[in-house]
This record gives sequence, structure tokens and C-alpha cells, in this order.
Amino acid sequence: MKPQFILPAVAALLCGLSSAHAHELPQGAEPLQQSEQCAACHPQIVKEWQESFHAKSSVHKDSAHNAMHQAFSKAMTAQGKKPTYHCAACHAPMADNMKALMSGEAAPDSSNASQTEGVGCSFCHRIEAVTHGKSFDQYTLNKDGAYKTSRPTNPKAAHKTGQSPLFADGQICMGCHSQYVNPHEVPICVMTEEGKGNCVRCHMEKAEGAPAAGSEAKTHISHRFPGGHDADMLRKAAALELKVESTGKERVVSIAVKNTTEHTFPSTNPMRMAFVKVRAKNKSGAVIWENFKADPLKEDKQAVFFKAFKAGDKVGVPSWEAEAMAFDTRLKTGETRTLRYPLYSPEISEVEAELIYLLFPPKAIEGFGIPKDGVNDQRFSVAKKSVQMQ
Repeated sequence: MKPQFILPAVAALLCGLSSAHAHELPQGAEPLQQSEQCAACHPQIVKEWQESFHAKSSVHKDSAHNAMHQAFSKAMTAQGKKPTYHCAACHAPMADNMKALMSGEAAPDSSNASQTEGVGCSFCHRIEAVTHGKSFDQYTLNKDGAYKTSRPTNPKAAHKTGQSPLFADGQICMGCHSQYVNPHEVPICVMTEEGKGNCVRCHMEKAEGAPAAGSEAKTHISHRFPGGHDADMLRKAAALELKVESTGKERVVSIAVKNTTEHTFPSTNPMRMAFVKVRAKNKSGAVIWENFKADPLKEDKQAVFFKAFKAGDKVGVPSWEAEAMAFDTRLKTGETRTLRYPLYSPEISEVEAELIYLLFPPKAIEGFGIPKDGVNDQRFSVAKKSVQMQ
């Protein structure tokens, strides 16, 4: 495999950066290797990685990312500009034709294994530095090909190894997941402000099984990288409490939603949305009141946790068109937000509240042609509570 070009930007965003920002591996550096070569010694870790969205990050394996890339390409063509694939910087960082992809001289090619690899083992484990920039952060990869971890160097390994503190405190993630400010100087996502914790602590927990063949260790660090696509991870992300208060003849339902993560909820990707659905039922179980029927953003914005951009007077534009933030109602780290609704009907005998998480808002799915494949359009139930009226 030929030496690769590296430009980390923010994952899942179509940026618009100049290809002049691309960086090559150091002159004479060992080439990046495909992850399947690691399976001989690290079968369980490679299997976990194959199930992760790091392995499925490119347009060739992530249908939502591909749809957004196609939308971006059409927008550029309509403006008389050459479509580019700048997102390859983080979504296909091992591509052996990165400069061509970023300049628009080449289009994504599913027959090119270096593009379909996604974020592979040798890319992450050869990072030796993360450099902070004004618009984005970027990585420096090593020249000697040593695979680094948080553990001491292993002289018995089949390849060169090294130890790096970047892997212990989560900074290894920050080249791609730290920040991105678009060409209009609008912060699309800034994890350095949204998050306060160590990414590895929650997204790379310990799992049963040895990390390598021949190892006597009983556990290893999981490489599934669960996040917004993982129901169990989402259930840990927020808590919901529900109670009904009475003052004389008036009854009010109080719903407290708490962010239990070390970053905003939802975080990073501006497409992510969460909202609270409230239903009041009579003794027969029929719904006689609900806080919204179709669109929570229009009917009950206080119940929505979401970030949207605008261009001029148009709200809800894609990141590459954003001229300013329209609104940001997401929960900050440790924040609890309480929603209150009066219960006017004396027929109400039960109130139910559910916190729902979406990877993409329905309008984005329709507007950008994101496939409804059971993943992109999945509705995750993060928390659900109900209370019987006295």
C-alpha cells in the first residue's frame, strides 16, 4: 500500500476545507496496513471493530454519510463548483489518494480498499500527536510504524509497539472528534466545549477476553465504540423523572430530564435529536391529551433537545451553508431541565413520558434522501416513566 495522506476534520460533517491542509505521512514512513492483518493476533478486537461505525465510516458503508455527500455534491454542482470529498479526512483517513479526493480530481471508489477501510487499526494506533487548530484539530502519524497504546512497550509483539498518554486520557479521539468551524466561521461542533470527560472511559469499556492471542489477560478494551447507534449506551446517557403535583383543583405534570453524560446530550453531530413525548390517558387507556401530535419542534419546542443552523432567514440548513446558529436546546453536562404541563381534564388517570432519541430528524431524512434502512430512521427509547393519578 502506498503512503497515505491525513487530514482529520470533524466526523460526519461535510466541511469545505482547502486541500492545501492535507498532510502526508512522513517521508519514508511505513505504510498504513489494513485491519484484517491484525486479526491473526487480535481476533476479538478486530471483530469488535468490524461491528463499529469506525469500520463503517466511509460513503461506501454508511448510507447516511453517503446521502449527505451526494447532497453536498449536488449543491456544489448547482453553484458551478467541483464536488469534493473533504469528509474523507476522517471518514476514510486511510485513503491512498486523499489529495485527489479533497480536490475533486477523484471521486469515492468502492473498489479502492484503502477508502473502504474506514478508520482502521493502523490509523489510530500510529498517532503520535494531536495538534490544535482554529477550525479543526489534526493528527501527526509516526514514521517507524510502531503501534501505540496506553500500555508499556511489548517486546514480544509481532510488530513495533510504543506507549502514549494520548490513549489513556482520550485525547487520541480529538483529532476527529474535537471541533469544526465551517468556512463561515460557524462552530458546527466543538467537543472541547461540549465535553469535559475522558472519551475512552465510556466508549471503550473493558470487555471479557484476552486482547491478543497468547495473552493471559482476562479482559481487554472494547473496540466497538458504542455511541448514538447503541441502545444500551443511550439508556446511560440521560435520566427521566415524572411526578404530578396538585394545588387545589389544578394538577400539573412535572418531567425532569437529566444529562448523565460528560458531554452535551445529544452531542457532536448536529443531526442528532432527542425529545420528550407526553401522553395523558383515561381509565380505558385511550390518549386524551399529548404534548404534540406530529412535529415537536413546531408544537412543543421546549421538549426538544437539538441544535440547528441558519443562513439568512432560513432555519435548518446543512452545516456547509450555515451562517449562524439558529438555536441550541441540547442539555449541557450535568444539566437537568424540567418540563411542566397542566392537566386540565378530570378524566386523566395516567400520565406517561418517554425520552426518544433520533439519529436524524424526519425532515432531514426526507430532505437529504437518507435511506430508511432501520438504522438511520430508528427511534431509540432512552427512558420511559408513567404515573397513576390518585
